[in-house]
Amino acid sequence: MKQTYLFPPVFKRIGWIIFPLFLIMGVAFLFSEYSFFELECKVLAIINDDSYFEVMQDDIYEEIMIVGLIVSMIFIVFSKEKDEDEYIAQIRMYSLVWSILIGSALLLLATVFVYGLYYMTVAFLNMFLILFLFVIKFNIELYKFRRTGRDQ
Repeated sequence: MKQTYLFPPVFKRIGWIIFPLFLIMGVAFLFSEYSFFELECKVLAIINDDSYFEVMQDDIYEEIMIVGLIVSMIFIVFSKEKDEDEYIAQIRMYSLVWSILIGSALLLLATVFVYGLYYMTVAFLNMFLILFLFVIKFNIELYKFRRTGRDQ
């Protein structure tokens, strides 16, 4: 029996619906530190500066934005196509390897040429870059495959 690690196709639609919201929140925060809302609440910090397992008051805007981006991109990346077959699985694997290699190469270049807080920003963005590169590469390859008519 063939085991699948992919979500049903409806998850891709959900991911594409919520992704723009969290992307706008992230870009606004990254470039202007603008928050659309403030949500102060008590959170459990496993590690916080020099203390461990502390309950503290924090604005969880950043956490909501990051979790939303990651979840929406995972829904997009790991959802089946309606017509998922072996060739689409091969395109998926090729795109995943390609995105990891390109993302890692960019992180290596940043490690050599970018310093200070800018490096921390690049390293942070790399967390999303590999998933984003996958989405771009997979959809381009899937479009080319479907345009040729070989999926009939």
